[in-house]
Amino acid sequence: MKKTFTLILLLGFFMNSCYFLNDILDPPKPKEPTFQEKCEKAVSEYIKTTVPGTYKPYGFGAITIHKPIEIVDLERMEKENEEKPSYKLQKKIERQKKIIKRENIERTVDLDHFFTIKDANSKVKVFETNFLLNDTLGMKDLSAKIILELPTGYDEILDYFFFEYNIFLTHSFVESRELSANFYAFFKKELETQQNMLDKSDFLLHCLKLTKAIKDRGAFDQQGITQVIAQEHITTARKDIMDYNSLQFSPLYENSDENSNSLKGYYFFHKFIGNYSGTQDTNVVLIEFSPYYQIQNIYQMDRPFEQYFNK
Repeated sequence: MKKTFTLILLLGFFMNSCYFLNDILDPPKPKEPTFQEKCEKAVSEYIKTTVPGTYKPYGFGAITIHKPIEIVDLERMEKENEEKPSYKLQKKIERQKKIIKRENIERTVDLDHFFTIKDANSKVKVFETNFLLNDTLGMKDLSAKIILELPTGYDEILDYFFFEYNIFLTHSFVESRELSANFYAFFKKELETQQNMLDKSDFLLHCLKLTKAIKDRGAFDQQGITQVIAQEHITTARKDIMDYNSLQFSPLYENSDENSNSLKGYYFFHKFIGNYSGTQDTNVVLIEFSPYYQIQNIYQMDRPFEQYFNK
């Protein structure tokens, strides 16, 4: 019995040695990159060789192959000629090839790429760009979907938003994961609806600010976050208001559609002191937010101001 067991061990060692020698003498061939991977590599190489700064890729969209109708017709005729050769059809094929060559008609492929570039001053810019490649994967054209210079320290927040790290602090990891996933899904869905480059860039910055606010608090404090948004808007966007001093906020109310009862957004009243056109005065404004907590409208309210805060 002991000899049998020893023989089995020796046999197993011999078989493993054979496999090991086979791997050395005839190593497995490296996996051929997919066309998607080849396109991604071409785009990355183009950025690294043409854009100064430190390149950090985040992700690529799926490729879309564009085939001009002239090439589609040529392939159709060539297939027909293979199945049923014809002198007349062969002449058509030759003429079609001449047209394609003369007009420089070629297949193209495009894909979106999300990445950042950090310059020599450590400033980080975010780009989402659509790259158009020719049939040899050379760069043909590109168009920007997002161009955004990040505030200082926001490169970490971008990582949180893009890779969807947990930002809610709860008693349960599962609950934190679920709340974070729902937050990212809600705002990323709206981000993808933005068609204008400036609007999409602004909305991404808005999303990053919300992400940071939640990460800092561990919770989504609607009242506190919207108050910060309102104060920042008045101090940065309203250059005509000087010496701004916040006094009071009403609770944040939901604004619903009267017919469908669906959420249209939020609003609150805000009292502040400001210097407008050289006159210092107390004001109350109604500030309306979208469902995504972006400021949509600001209305000046009439006196007496107490009525807006005694609801």
